[in-house]
Amino acid sequence: MFKSILVPIDIAHRSSWQFALPQAIELGTAGKTKLTVVTVVRELKAMFEGVRFEFQLERMMSDARAKLAQIVAEFDANGIAADQNILFGSISAEICKAAKDVGADLIVMASHRPEMRDYLVGPNAAYVAQNVSCSVLVLRRFE
Repeated sequence: MFKSILVPIDIAHRSSWQFALPQAIELGTAGKTKLTVVTVVRELKAMFEGVRFEFQLERMMSDARAKLAQIVAEFDANGIAADQNILFGSISAEICKAAKDVGADLIVMASHRPEMRDYLVGPNAAYVAQNVSCSVLVLRRFE
């Protein structure tokens, strides 16, 4: 059904992968699907944390890579090849770029309960859904 599924997650929020990653794996078991799990280290976060030197950024990226590997290892991918990528920049823009780079025909991502700030700023899921050329499955769980 799908040849390439992209699953963007936030390694700091379990809710971003707890439901989305198993759903993507389930969707991918129907055929020979390439699964790519990505996380974005935000430029803004790096700036606020005082990252000024290359070695600090490398450490931040390395920590994110280790956490992402740990998260992906928690799930049985049912024989699906799961690539992992760490990106740096704006969350929504990097997800759109990653979708194009891996040739994704589906993005599976979680979205949180909307708050007032989301209506003023705009959530990443909405931006991605409006700016990619592939299908986007936005999952919500209200518990």
